[in-house]
Amino acid sequence: MEWRKSLACALALAGMMAFGPGVRQAALAADTHNLTILGGGSGGLWAIISEGVGETLRRSMPNVRVTTEPGKDGPNQVMTSRGEVQFALATDVLTLKAIKGEAPFKGRKLDNLRLVAVMNPINALQFFVDAKTGAKSIQDIKDKKIPLRITVNRQGTLIDVATEELLKTYGITYSDIAKWGGKVHKIPGPEATDLWDAGQMDAIVEVSQFPTSRFYELGQKHDLIMLPIDPANQEKLNKELGTSSFQKEDCPTVSSQLLLITSADQPDEVITGVLKAMTANIDYLHSVHANLRDLSPETMSANTSIPMHPAAEKFFRELKK
Repeated sequence: MEWRKSLACALALAGMMAFGPGVRQAALAADTHNLTILGGGSGGLWAIISEGVGETLRRSMPNVRVTTEPGKDGPNQVMTSRGEVQFALATDVLTLKAIKGEAPFKGRKLDNLRLVAVMNPINALQFFVDAKTGAKSIQDIKDKKIPLRITVNRQGTLIDVATEELLKTYGITYSDIAKWGGKVHKIPGPEATDLWDAGQMDAIVEVSQFPTSRFYELGQKHDLIMLPIDPANQEKLNKELGTSSFQKEDCPTVSSQLLLITSADQPDEVITGVLKAMTANIDYLHSVHANLRDLSPETMSANTSIPMHPAAEKFFRELKK
């Protein structure tokens, strides 16, 4: 019986090959595929967005089983590169670092990562200090050796990496801040605002959409100043991190993007199917969260620092015709 099964499989395969790629693709489409999308912490923004993307696939790709799972910027890139998951949310800054094999990915060049779509192009770097520090600019911190008590989120996160690189453009290191009597805290933003209220914190860096409600609430209790980034330092930072210049009112800064990434090994038909599902359900994605309200095919394809999957390039190119 086993040889008959093997013969039947061989004949079926030969038949598919004889009828050409159209039949092979139809057979592939008839199969049930499992796709996993990594987001962020449970209940957080990334979790909401990843589930929103997953729902568009369920609506438009009935033969696909979609699972969304918690994740984290950094590990998301590693798992996607290894093929452990098909898709993940990630920032452009850490994805570029991963591709180059730079810290926090030192020694591991994940150069098979590819962009599928930009999910949110307006995450701005925001550097807040208490007016009591006397700092009016980042250069002031260096010139006056201000002993900042600053939080930069957890070790190896986008905010930590971006803050270290930003300070470096001004010739400041974390060690300098400690030497001047300050302290660099590596804790999440919500915990940092509690420390600020307790008089143990006077500076914080965030990379997020604006205005951020946490900073608005903090500003009701403390005299906050958002420090601008000088044009020359913006240019250095953009080159190093793959960010882009952004300006809100009279405070120039840089912005990061939230991306949907995959690996170069992901089949073209899967990438095309995902993008068709997302664009067909764009109104639904707008309703998922305010961060997606401006999502469009134009914004989804607007990134120059991360190489795009060839199928995504083709999809967006043809969409413009």
